[in-house]
Amino acid sequence: MDIDLLRADISSLKVDAIINPASASKPVADFGSVPVGHAVVTSGGNVLCKFVIHAIVPRLGDGDEDAKLRSAILAALKRAEELAIASVAMPPMPLAFGFERAHCARVMVQAALDFRAHARSLQRVIFCAFDEVTHGELRRAIEELSV
Repeated sequence: MDIDLLRADISSLKVDAIINPASASKPVADFGSVPVGHAVVTSGGNVLCKFVIHAIVPRLGDGDEDAKLRSAILAALKRAEELAIASVAMPPMPLAFGFERAHCARVMVQAALDFRAHARSLQRVIFCAFDEVTHGELRRAIEELSV
């Protein structure tokens, strides 16, 4: 499984699924309330991908945030495998959740790297950032952790 980084609008990418960091406080489509650390799948709707995988992530202050964030990313990648798709794109954690960019990037990238051993159909995970600062943090995390 390749891990790539792009600076682009994630909705413009031609991937099988987009992983959407979502809040447990908001219902997800027909699923209603979904616990933190889990992931659910909906159709791609009006974007180019077939599916949107909603990874239910913690907010800063929830307690055990790193483990919960890691669990949400791993759950999303597992849903991708269950769908037998080849590619996903993942944005960085929104600052609205309260996380520091660099730390969050490291947790997310490490989760993706750890998932590699379990990937069968999933061939490519793309971290996608629109702004230069976040792109740089993701680049550093990928470079440092991929050694």
